[in-house]
Amino acid sequence: MKRPSRLAAPLVTLLLLSLYLLTGVALAETVFVQSKTAKLRSGKTSLDSVVADLKFGEPLEVLSKEGNWLAVQTARGAKGWIFAGKTTPTKPAGSEDDVLAKLGKSFRRTEAGDVTASAGARGLDKVSEGYANRVGITQQHRDAIDRMAAYRINDQEVEDFLKQGGLGEYAK
Repeated sequence: MKRPSRLAAPLVTLLLLSLYLLTGVALAETVFVQSKTAKLRSGKTSLDSVVADLKFGEPLEVLSKEGNWLAVQTARGAKGWIFAGKTTPTKPAGSEDDVLAKLGKSFRRTEAGDVTASAGARGLDKVSEGYANRVGITQQHRDAIDRMAAYRINDQEVEDFLKQGGLGEYAK
């Protein structure tokens, strides 16, 4: 029996790789949802029907790319299109809340009084309230801060804002 050449395995590998490249089939690329609200759609526009609601950090297999849209498949097998800006090539660490908390911690503070000044301005901390009084933050400004801190925007309002402004996946 004749022994196969040492070049047989590399040649077969090269042949298979060439077939992949010639047929347009690429090795699977995975991206992850980086947005709190992401929709898998049946087509490449925000007007197409929603196939699935995607969760922050969810992995997606990229099937193809067209402009700012990616054709993807979820781990559950759902296929559709997602706006590329709602994805990232690296898996987000932790939950969405963890990411936001880290972002908040990344802001550098110069002194301890500054950290709690806004809390004191809202009446949450007597030490901070003293700081606000020392630097001259008026009651009018404190009331404005209270109103801003109490204001909440839900996911649907964000989506409506993006649609109305033609922003993100709604850009034309």
